[in-house]
Amino acid sequence: MDDYTNIIDTPLCNAKEDKLDTRKYVQGLAQYLRQSSMPTTVAIQGQWGAGKTSFMNQLRSILCETGDGCDPQYFGVWINMWEYSLMQTPEKTLISVIKGMIKECTKILAQLNAPSAVVEELKQKAWSFFKKTGSVIASTAVKAGVNAVGLDGDAAAAVFSEEDFNETNPQEFRDAFANTVEKCLSSQPEGKPRRRGFMFFIDDLDRINPENAVQILELLKNMFEVSNCIFVLAIDYDVVVKGLKTKFGGSSSDDDRAFRSFFDKIIQMPFSMPIGAYDITSFLEDSLKNIGYFSANELCKEVKLIREGQDGEEEITSETVISVVDEMTRLSTGTNPRSIKRLINTLSLIKIISNIQSQESEEEEPLNEYDYLMNYGLVCLQIAYPQIYDRIIEEPNYLSWDGDTARKFRLARLSDEKKESLDAATEFNEDWEKVVYRICMTSSYLLISALNISSLLNLIRALYPRDQFERKINKMLGMTSVTSVTSLAKSEMISERRKATLDTRYSYWSEFLDYAFAHPEFAKVFRRGKASQQNYQNFNLRGAGCSLLTVMNISKNELRVDLYMSGKHDLYRKLLSNKDAIEAEAGLTFDWHESGGKADFIRARGRDNSFNLSNHEEWHKQFDWMMDVMLRMRNTFTKYICDILA
Repeated sequence: MDDYTNIIDTPLCNAKEDKLDTRKYVQGLAQYLRQSSMPTTVAIQGQWGAGKTSFMNQLRSILCETGDGCDPQYFGVWINMWEYSLMQTPEKTLISVIKGMIKECTKILAQLNAPSAVVEELKQKAWSFFKKTGSVIASTAVKAGVNAVGLDGDAAAAVFSEEDFNETNPQEFRDAFANTVEKCLSSQPEGKPRRRGFMFFIDDLDRINPENAVQILELLKNMFEVSNCIFVLAIDYDVVVKGLKTKFGGSSSDDDRAFRSFFDKIIQMPFSMPIGAYDITSFLEDSLKNIGYFSANELCKEVKLIREGQDGEEEITSETVISVVDEMTRLSTGTNPRSIKRLINTLSLIKIISNIQSQESEEEEPLNEYDYLMNYGLVCLQIAYPQIYDRIIEEPNYLSWDGDTARKFRLARLSDEKKESLDAATEFNEDWEKVVYRICMTSSYLLISALNISSLLNLIRALYPRDQFERKINKMLGMTSVTSVTSLAKSEMISERRKATLDTRYSYWSEFLDYAFAHPEFAKVFRRGKASQQNYQNFNLRGAGCSLLTVMNISKNELRVDLYMSGKHDLYRKLLSNKDAIEAEAGLTFDWHESGGKADFIRARGRDNSFNLSNHEEWHKQFDWMMDVMLRMRNTFTKYICDILA
């Protein structure tokens, strides 16, 4: 594959260009159609972007040209419904389709030197049928259709002027069409491979108005279903159903069966695009190397994913970059080729901008494979689940989302029964995961995809330790925002607000560390780290295998200290059994939060509501409160934990 900055979304022309390994499906259907009885109609079904046009192009190459090295079996006629319906009324669209099919057939007749009388007969029948149709639509439109095909002036006058002219009915037109097809086949030169019939490829039926699509299907059935013809239609079944509901109304299960019966009457062979079987891994590898996002060596490189284990954060070195990319893709865009191409093009632009920024700023920290993987995951969210992405733009550290965050987002509450159900599911048993689920409740599509969304967010989270996560996601969001559909004004406003918040957090923690470690008692039992831009500062409890997190939440004007126990559910349960004694000894009342061991914690809150985090003059008072609580929690919990672990 040549190096380019983007992947174009154009259909494949033949099987040799296939990168998704659909060849066996194309060849299988081609073999089926090679000796099919006629007339027959095949529906290539699939959602937008599934590759229906590419699939039909490959069929045409094999069956109507010499794409597989064999003699062509059919005369191929391609009709693009989108083109015929542009700026046309439904009635004019029907006429345009008939006109187009006749023009393509007459071209083939001309190439075979078929008798001109056959051509004229077909035109006469078609345009006299248009006269009948003209009682419904404007006669000028019909005359325009006549002139466009080339019926001579005298014949056109006859069609529209003779009062006693016998108008052609659908059966007469179909007979004329069948005769034309038969003449084409019988006019093939001797001594050369003979074709069995005509194969009509009707593309983009699902891009036009659903009711019009249904009319086209009826037209094909009633006027063009003749011997020696095969119709291959690119269609989404859901579009047919929408058109039938518009035409006939109804939404009951009986109506659904009637809709299926209509579809089955038109279509003799439904074929669903094998989108789930696409080899997207190879396609992703080629595409990412092509745009320079990852090199071949980088795609094979092993990465350590941080999972929640029994002993806290556990590093697992069993994934490659391409396997993580593959999983992120399947959890978001799935295997839809069009969505994947948009994803790749978005990444290409972001990579170019990132390279320019790194060249202009010597202080800019170079990005590694973990950064590019996080960026990949965020772009997956941006494209597949923009509502989730926009929420993360507002509150980037989604690991800290809780009930207050849900209220800020104005999300519906969870019932007690639903909470219990989510607690039992590992994908939604943490507070932040429950907020994600509540966001998903705002959309039927998101709700169906909730499990994939949670899995994708957990995969992004697994790239970094918790104390690095917020800094990293803020940086990566700055890269992905240039391709977000979120309005520029909103994006800039959020960016400025986030920058101000990060600056305030860094100043707060810098002063706290200077103030706290100037006190010998505090400095004796805690180890000083670097000031953070996150809303928390982490302090390990030596010998206990747990951490104290001091948390300042500016938007909620809240201070708290958490004893955080990742993967230590047994320890949490034993501490909980000593709850009254622990609280009495510490002189504090705690919030005890159990999540099945994934992220159990014990929390002390600043309950007097006297803190004003925006008032710099009050910071020392807040530092005193945090230091006092930290020392009490450290002294009390260390003793109990050591006794439990002994």
